[in-house]
Amino acid sequence: MKTIYLLTLSSLMISLNCFPQKSVVLNLSHYYNEEPFELDQEVILDDSIKCKISRLEYYLTVNSLHSNNGDSVDFSGIFYNAEGAAITYPGKQILVDTERQHYEIGMHTISDLKSMVFHVGVPPELNHQDPTIWDSNHPLAPQNPSMHWGWSSGYRFIALEGMVDEDSDSVYETVLQYHGVGDVLYHRINQTINVIETANEITIHLDVNYESLLADINASSGGVFHGQQDQVIGLVNNFSTNVFSNTTNLNLTSPSIMESIAPNPFTNAVQIELKKPSKIKIFTIQGKLVIETKLEEGINTIDTDMLPKGVYIFKLENNSISDSYKMLKN
Repeated sequence: MKTIYLLTLSSLMISLNCFPQKSVVLNLSHYYNEEPFELDQEVILDDSIKCKISRLEYYLTVNSLHSNNGDSVDFSGIFYNAEGAAITYPGKQILVDTERQHYEIGMHTISDLKSMVFHVGVPPELNHQDPTIWDSNHPLAPQNPSMHWGWSSGYRFIALEGMVDEDSDSVYETVLQYHGVGDVLYHRINQTINVIETANEITIHLDVNYESLLADINASSGGVFHGQQDQVIGLVNNFSTNVFSNTTNLNLTSPSIMESIAPNPFTNAVQIELKKPSKIKIFTIQGKLVIETKLEEGINTIDTDMLPKGVYIFKLENNSISDSYKMLKN
């Protein structure tokens, strides 16, 4: 029995060395009519009507990742309701904000990705739960402005708000508002993907084309639609078929934003020299975020005295560029 145990452990260690965990990141590039999308900018609806979108948020639930060699990662979680019962639910929830591109999916043992399966919205198992059960940094925790409609109705899967210049007089006088609510709107998408993969990180790149989101639903007439009206259903159907696409102009030799990082192994501090201002996130090898802060161009010193000994992933981000490094604390 002891020999079998040692052989099994040895095989497991070989397997882990052959297939190391990598940080998986979803990068969403937001566009409107092939131009980078920003809130409150002027956009055109139905070929001629001007509109300014002041709010656009929506939930995605990432269900699974699939590789070219047949490997897959399935996402699920467990939460405890008010009665203490454990409920297993599918997917990893992401609240998309159009002012943000990078979304952490976690540390996973997979490589050579070809596709991902995700839903627009919140799964029924979670949609009618109390949002206060979640930690404050969880996507399903209470948001401001609110993304929760109420226990019976659940979350706003999509919140799109703006004003329309319906009569083309340069005055934005007509309200445009879509709040998609209800389990029936939980739509599945099976998306082929393009990725940039390094030794420590896989970044999935998707373009999100919001002119397609508002196509063929008469958005230029404005209106307030909450729930599951035909206009909201049309909006969600557009999400499922026309909005997401592979980023095709990837620079597969993604430029570095860092000059140097040292020492490795480190103890009480790490010094990082950057080519441009960036954000740093430090994760445990299990994917838990332990430090997040902004850094300036040039030399920065990160205080790591509070970190326990172990392996960490240092991730640097600047717009669509990101670098990841595996670091050891002694």
